[in-house]
Amino acid sequence: MQAAPAPSDEMRYQLCVGDGTARLKLAETELTLSDEGIAYALDGRSGLRRFADLRGMRLQAVNGGPRAPWEALAELTFAAGRPLCVHSNGPWGKDDPQRDKAFIAFVEDLHRRLVTGGHDHVAFRRGIPEGRHNFLIGVALVAGVVFGGAGLMVLYIWLSGKARFLEVAGPLGGLGGFGFWIWNSVARSAPGTYDPRHLPRDVFPE
Repeated sequence: MQAAPAPSDEMRYQLCVGDGTARLKLAETELTLSDEGIAYALDGRSGLRRFADLRGMRLQAVNGGPRAPWEALAELTFAAGRPLCVHSNGPWGKDDPQRDKAFIAFVEDLHRRLVTGGHDHVAFRRGIPEGRHNFLIGVALVAGVVFGGAGLMVLYIWLSGKARFLEVAGPLGGLGGFGFWIWNSVARSAPGTYDPRHLPRDVFPE
């Protein structure tokens, strides 16, 4: 009697990807993870990119807007060629709960294989690059001055008796919510490193 074939170690995930260049629409493709590497097709090219050539892994939260859920991005850089950027959102940038689940499963599977395979040469980073984060802090400070001044003006109007509290509550709440969104954007995108055995789940999609 012929023995049953050994189960495959491959796992497949349907996600949207890019190569780090600006794209109006992301490519939808099947990512195949094995213990050897990751195979996929993009822009008419396909093949296996080996974990032995993987140099860096970056996980970052992607701001969907004040009223939109957070998305996530996993950027894989290799010794040669363009990076592979895997997104949790749909091809046009919209939220998709099913893709969120597939993205998280992909990231967990990928890190498990990297840890098990002993790929200590890979640098694991979280957040956006430091230069971009410093620019974001500068933008947040300018916004804080502008909207903070507007908030003080609204408070002055209320305290001076020119308007009732109910009339200024809406604008104050809006300014406070916008300020919290800016602060949260700076905090969640802060650059740093992480242990691949303990994933930074605060940057995962919502």
